[in-house]
Amino acid sequence: MSTNTEKDNYIPHILRSLFAVTFGILLSKYTNLSFNFQIPIIAFSVVTGMNKFCIKTFFKEYWWVSFFAAIGLLFTEIFRENLAAFSIITFGVFFSCFYFSYKHPNGIRSSILGYSFTSIYATYNDKIVENMVVDIIIVTILGGLIGAIILFLIPTGLNNNPPKKFKRENIHKNISHIFKISLIVFSLWFSYMFFNIRDTFFAYATLAGIYTNLELDKIHKLSFLNILIHTLGCSLAIIFSFLINGISDNPIIFAFGLMIFIYPLIYKGYYGKSVSEKAFYFGIVRACILPICLYLTPFGDIVAKASTRALQITIILIFSMFLTRFFMFINGGTNE
Repeated sequence: MSTNTEKDNYIPHILRSLFAVTFGILLSKYTNLSFNFQIPIIAFSVVTGMNKFCIKTFFKEYWWVSFFAAIGLLFTEIFRENLAAFSIITFGVFFSCFYFSYKHPNGIRSSILGYSFTSIYATYNDKIVENMVVDIIIVTILGGLIGAIILFLIPTGLNNNPPKKFKRENIHKNISHIFKISLIVFSLWFSYMFFNIRDTFFAYATLAGIYTNLELDKIHKLSFLNILIHTLGCSLAIIFSFLINGISDNPIIFAFGLMIFIYPLIYKGYYGKSVSEKAFYFGIVRACILPICLYLTPFGDIVAKASTRALQITIILIFSMFLTRFFMFINGGTNE
């Protein structure tokens, strides 16, 4: 009956999210670490996923990228001179990830991201991948620390909610379906081993993450939705770069401007009319973070790089939509 009371309940959550994204991006801008965009993303995920910080939950949820990045580096060092064996091992990793994704979808998505990142970038001589793995571990810790501090400083008085269970047993048992999904992602990974297209890595990572949903119709819908989310996210990041142009070297002004800019998105993320609407706005927040972290400089806009990122993601996801529609047509509109 009291709308104001209901809204007041979200005030600490909104503040947590604002501070997590703002301080996470600030820290990423003043550190020179690989995967530095993960600092605000992890901090944001921690404050939206926990009411009170739990170290056990943190390790369970957020160390997949680091662990599989190390696995990717290990296999690269072992099979660097034997692409055939490396390809077989990689397909096995992807197949295993998709096969067990019904148990931990978010963790498996991070696993594919971490493994692909190091295994692909290790093929380039200008990168010291060992240092990149260390950086991934560091940014995970930094993101967790920011989230933990914010959760401590802005309590809600609520206990942690139990994790949601994802059930995908029927898809999980369909070996043929898992094989097709694994083959699509593996084929993209394989193309990166031959062509100098690493600048499009995050388009590939977006597609690989969507495919952990396994169901073709859901993948098809999410492909279109992610085109919209990333296009809006990059567009908003471009607008922010124009607004902050020339003054973003001042961390106080930058932080204040960032909080004002992302507040409406986070507000809608908590007060959306449906779960899907809330997820949509939180998705846009995450889509804004990467171009701001990677491309924004104190005295320049990010039009070219952010637009290119949006275009790359759009192209690869349109390809995904045609592919999933083709498979659904062959299967008679089902996943079986």
